[in-house]
Amino acid sequence: MYTLYIANKNYSSWSLRAWGLMRELELPFKEVLMPFGEASSWRDYGKISASGTVPCLVDGEYSVWDSLAIAEYLAERHRAVWPADPVARAWARRRCTPDSMSCAVPVR
Repeated sequence: MYTLYIANKNYSSWSLRAWGLMRELELPFKEVLMPFGEASSWRDYGKISASGTVPCLVDGEYSVWDSLAIAEYLAERHRAVWPADPVARAWARRRCTPDSMSCAVPVR
């Protein structure tokens, strides 16, 4: 079974992406909340997530951080992650990249 480390769902949209995907696909997983601001919770987290960020998916001895990397990792194991149609799949992947986020600064 997978373990998904996330931050507060009210404040961490990146965590919510991985959590929502796994819930929608009805994948069994253990959810571990890493509350913002609680240093004691994060002290040993670097041993789990090399980046020290959430979300982080643990599958046995392997961990994947970053919501898009988690989606791609799950797509290798579960067919329903991306649409079957190539055009729809390309559109969906484009919507998940950092340059499609509102925080991205356009390069001109």
